[in-house]
Amino acid sequence: MAQRRVDFAALLAVSADDLDRLAAQRRIVLKDEPAAVVELLGTGAEAVVRKTYRNLGMRWLQTFARRSRAAREFENLAAAEHLGLQCTRPRAWSEVRSFGFVRSSTLVTGWIDDTTTLKAALASLPRTGHGSERRALAAGLGRLLAQLHDRGLLWCTPMPRNVLVKGPLASAQLLLCDLPAVVAFPGPVPRSQTLLDLYDANGSPSRRVEWTAPERLRMLLAYADDNRAVARRLWRELARRTRSGNRWRKNLSMALRTYILRRSTHKRVDPAS
Repeated sequence: MAQRRVDFAALLAVSADDLDRLAAQRRIVLKDEPAAVVELLGTGAEAVVRKTYRNLGMRWLQTFARRSRAAREFENLAAAEHLGLQCTRPRAWSEVRSFGFVRSSTLVTGWIDDTTTLKAALASLPRTGHGSERRALAAGLGRLLAQLHDRGLLWCTPMPRNVLVKGPLASAQLLLCDLPAVVAFPGPVPRSQTLLDLYDANGSPSRRVEWTAPERLRMLLAYADDNRAVARRLWRELARRTRSGNRWRKNLSMALRTYILRRSTHKRVDPAS
């Protein structure tokens, strides 16, 4: 029989009764897929987002004695907020386990009005006629990546769907919203490791479809604080990378630091803060 375990320390921010009350006010399903359901609950300043992750098929077997996705993401968002990064505020998490395996887990975060995902924003801006807005978004993503790396966090999933865009697109603020697989370092992320994120955000085949070459270069310039020599060097290094090679390096880094060296983000957060 499945056993439910709730992190009550986290739930001090919002209880199960609170979620029921907010759902009665308003419940909008933002995404409904076999592996994840995302809901907007409540109205006004109290509104929250509830994400329920289901481990289906072989993924269920991979969860034995491991932290659930909701627990990891809660810790990673808390660490990012503690380090002064703009992100959705983590409110609570819970999980359902059966014999040590995670059946499902739930994350609750604050809702931010007037936002959309970077993926949706790019889809709404054709490449012709919207160059200034697209370049502004590219630069914003480059600066956001630089801030993460400066504060010792390797994102590992810097895709447009994991970024929120708030405000007018030409001057939008970019925020972190999904951080399921962050790797923490005691200081700034080493340069060799930053290329893992930069490839996924800028150099992969998917990003080359979403961004034009000038927009990708603008992103690297913003990441490098407008140092053109550094941006050009990054451009050349990313051009030599392959998707399979980058994935292999990233998996190795995550396995080494997360499971062997036990460098998780919750150690970066002072519980008394």
